[in-house]
Amino acid sequence: MTRSILGRGVRFPFHPGATGGLAYVEGEDLVFQSMKLILATAIGERQMRFRFGSELPDLLFEPITGATLAALEEAARTALRDHEPRVRVLAIDAVPAPDVASRVDLKVEFILLSSSRRENLVFPFYLEQR
Repeated sequence: MTRSILGRGVRFPFHPGATGGLAYVEGEDLVFQSMKLILATAIGERQMRFRFGSELPDLLFEPITGATLAALEEAARTALRDHEPRVRVLAIDAVPAPDVASRVDLKVEFILLSSSRRENLVFPFYLEQR
Protein backbone atom coordinates (compact mmCIF):
# COMPACT_ATOMS: atom_id res chain seq x y z
CA MET A 1 0.00 0.00 0.00
CA THR A 2 2.77 2.46 0.89
CA ARG A 3 4.47 2.04 -2.50
CA SER A 4 1.31 3.10 -4.35
CA ILE A 5 0.92 6.14 -2.09
CA LEU A 6 4.52 7.25 -2.62
CA GLY A 7 4.42 6.74 -6.38
CA ARG A 8 6.63 5.43 -9.14
CA GLY A 9 9.03 7.33 -11.39
CA VAL A 10 11.91 7.00 -13.79
CA ARG A 11 15.24 6.11 -12.16
CA PHE A 12 17.79 8.88 -12.39
CA PRO A 13 20.30 8.91 -13.95
CA PHE A 14 18.53 7.21 -16.82
CA HIS A 15 19.50 3.66 -17.70
CA PRO A 16 17.70 0.66 -19.18
CA GLY A 17 15.65 -1.65 -16.99
CA ALA A 18 15.50 -5.44 -17.07
CA THR A 19 13.12 -5.45 -20.06
CA GLY A 20 15.14 -2.96 -22.13
CA GLY A 21 12.88 0.03 -21.37
CA LEU A 22 13.58 2.70 -18.78
CA ALA A 23 14.34 1.61 -15.24
CA TYR A 24 11.85 2.77 -12.62
CA VAL A 25 12.04 3.42 -8.91
CA GLU A 26 9.09 3.39 -6.53
CA GLY A 27 8.07 3.77 -2.93
CA GLU A 28 10.58 5.07 -0.41
CA ASP A 29 13.40 4.85 -2.96
CA LEU A 30 11.52 7.37 -5.11
CA VAL A 31 11.25 9.78 -2.17
CA PHE A 32 15.00 9.56 -1.48
CA GLN A 33 15.76 10.09 -5.18
CA SER A 34 13.38 13.05 -5.31
CA MET A 35 14.98 14.70 -2.30
CA LYS A 36 18.44 14.39 -3.84
CA LEU A 37 17.21 15.83 -7.15
CA ILE A 38 15.56 18.77 -5.38
CA LEU A 39 18.75 19.60 -3.48
CA ALA A 40 20.99 19.25 -6.55
CA THR A 41 18.81 21.31 -8.91
CA ALA A 42 19.36 25.06 -9.08
CA ILE A 43 16.28 27.27 -8.99
CA GLY A 44 15.49 28.28 -12.58
CA GLU A 45 17.29 25.26 -14.07
CA ARG A 46 14.17 23.23 -14.96
CA GLN A 47 12.20 24.18 -18.04
CA MET A 48 8.55 25.01 -17.26
CA ARG A 49 9.21 24.65 -13.50
CA PHE A 50 11.40 27.66 -12.85
CA ARG A 51 10.78 27.71 -9.08
CA PHE A 52 11.76 24.03 -8.63
CA GLY A 53 15.03 23.25 -6.89
CA SER A 54 17.14 24.76 -4.15
CA GLU A 55 19.58 27.58 -3.56
CA LEU A 56 22.34 25.09 -2.70
CA PRO A 57 24.06 25.39 -6.11
CA ASP A 58 24.33 29.17 -5.51
CA LEU A 59 26.59 28.40 -2.55
CA LEU A 60 28.91 26.17 -4.56
CA PHE A 61 32.12 28.21 -4.33
CA GLU A 62 31.63 29.72 -0.90
CA PRO A 63 34.23 29.11 1.81
CA ILE A 64 33.22 26.75 4.60
CA THR A 65 32.27 29.09 7.44
CA GLY A 66 29.57 29.10 10.07
CA ALA A 67 27.50 31.48 7.95
CA THR A 68 27.81 29.23 4.89
CA LEU A 69 26.80 26.16 6.91
CA ALA A 70 23.73 28.01 8.21
CA ALA A 71 22.85 29.14 4.66
CA LEU A 72 23.17 25.53 3.42
CA GLU A 73 20.84 24.29 6.15
CA GLU A 74 18.24 26.97 5.43
CA ALA A 75 18.39 26.46 1.65
CA ALA A 76 17.87 22.71 2.05
CA ARG A 77 15.05 23.17 4.58
CA THR A 78 13.21 25.62 2.33
CA ALA A 79 13.60 23.51 -0.82
CA LEU A 80 12.39 20.30 0.81
CA ARG A 81 9.47 22.09 2.47
CA ASP A 82 8.39 23.64 -0.83
CA HIS A 83 8.92 20.67 -3.17
CA GLU A 84 8.64 17.39 -1.26
CA PRO A 85 5.18 17.00 0.31
CA ARG A 86 5.74 13.32 1.21
CA VAL A 87 8.11 14.19 4.06
CA ARG A 88 8.23 16.42 7.12
CA VAL A 89 11.76 17.63 7.82
CA LEU A 90 12.70 17.44 11.49
CA ALA A 91 16.32 18.63 11.36
CA ILE A 92 19.06 19.52 8.92
CA ASP A 93 22.69 19.73 9.96
CA ALA A 94 25.49 20.88 7.67
CA VAL A 95 28.68 19.20 8.89
CA PRO A 96 32.12 19.60 7.28
CA ALA A 97 33.35 16.19 6.18
CA PRO A 98 36.37 14.99 8.16
CA ASP A 99 38.02 13.25 5.20
CA VAL A 100 37.50 15.80 2.36
CA ALA A 101 38.27 19.46 3.06
CA SER A 102 35.88 20.81 0.42
CA ARG A 103 32.84 18.63 1.28
CA VAL A 104 29.96 19.38 3.60
CA ASP A 105 27.55 16.59 4.48
CA LEU A 106 23.95 17.73 4.77
CA LYS A 107 22.32 15.38 7.26
CA VAL A 108 18.56 15.49 6.84
CA GLU A 109 16.34 13.87 9.45
CA PHE A 110 12.72 13.56 8.35
CA ILE A 111 9.47 11.69 8.80
CA LEU A 112 8.08 9.80 5.83
CA LEU A 113 4.43 10.81 6.10
CA SER A 114 2.98 7.68 4.48
CA SER A 115 4.34 5.43 7.23
CA SER A 116 5.20 7.94 10.01
CA ARG A 117 8.67 6.41 10.02
CA ARG A 118 11.72 8.46 10.86
CA GLU A 119 14.44 8.41 8.16
CA ASN A 120 17.83 9.98 7.46
CA LEU A 121 19.44 11.21 4.27
CA VAL A 122 23.06 12.31 3.95
CA PHE A 123 23.62 14.57 0.94
CA PRO A 124 27.30 15.32 0.17
CA PHE A 125 27.83 18.88 -1.04
CA TYR A 126 31.15 20.19 -2.30
CA LEU A 127 32.34 23.73 -1.56
CA GLU A 128 35.58 25.63 -1.98
CA GLN A 129 38.50 24.63 0.24
CA ARG A 130 39.38 26.97 3.07
